[in-house]
Amino acid sequence: MGKKIIICAIIVLFFVIGFSGCFGPRATDYFNGSYAVNEQTILTVTNINGQVEISSWDGNNVTINAVKKSSFGQEELDKIDINVTSMGDYLNIQTKYSGLSTIQGSVDMNIKVPHTIHIESVTTSNGAIQITDTNGDLKASSSNGAIIINTVNGYVSAETSNGRIEVRGTTGIKNIHTSNGAITVEVADFRDNIGIDTSNGPVAVYLNPALNATIEMTTSNGQITFEGISLNAQLLEQTHVIGSLGSDGRKIDIHTSNGKIQLLKLIM
Repeated sequence: MGKKIIICAIIVLFFVIGFSGCFGPRATDYFNGSYAVNEQTILTVTNINGQVEISSWDGNNVTINAVKKSSFGQEELDKIDINVTSMGDYLNIQTKYSGLSTIQGSVDMNIKVPHTIHIESVTTSNGAIQITDTNGDLKASSSNGAIIINTVNGYVSAETSNGRIEVRGTTGIKNIHTSNGAITVEVADFRDNIGIDTSNGPVAVYLNPALNATIEMTTSNGQITFEGISLNAQLLEQTHVIGSLGSDGRKIDIHTSNGKIQLLKLIM
């Protein structure tokens, strides 16, 4: 019995020694900034690892409040920088990592913008994106995290590799895609052919009944239902529906590999 205890103690000591050089004390740093803009300003945000939250406010400047964290100590945290640059009409906010391997920390951003500026793109490689009450045709993308967009005066596209997507209250929609997660989207308008698809999860599309559109819906495992929409169906099967709204028009492709599809009337 005593020999087993000694062996276990040696194993624990081995792991403690082996990993003692891999982790440092948890380190946290804060970044706060305020930047003058005008009505022509176009904002882009590129984060590496962490969530991005953007909302409008009544101030005249763009403000950034960010939290940088690392479980690998201050030395690793110092390799993470937030750069804010201005070039022409563009204001670019970008997280940069000067280390040799993948980033060993995270950056969570809270950004407030005046109502007048346009947001063009928001990207993070690992984290959620939430955008509320902004202007401009917008592209939001994350490699791993939910995307929630609400009340945008512009046409919106959203893409994530893993996470749900919700888009409500926008002028219109471009492409919406997630590899794993539910989709809820309101389509008040769209300019070109668009796709709304997920590889795994249910899809709910609230559609402006006044639009002219050709609609195709497919699911590999689930039912397709529509409510409050007068769809002229050319193909009507449990897992595959093709139909037209109004006088046909541009196409909306709605697809999930595993989940139900709901097409519902958008109350305008």
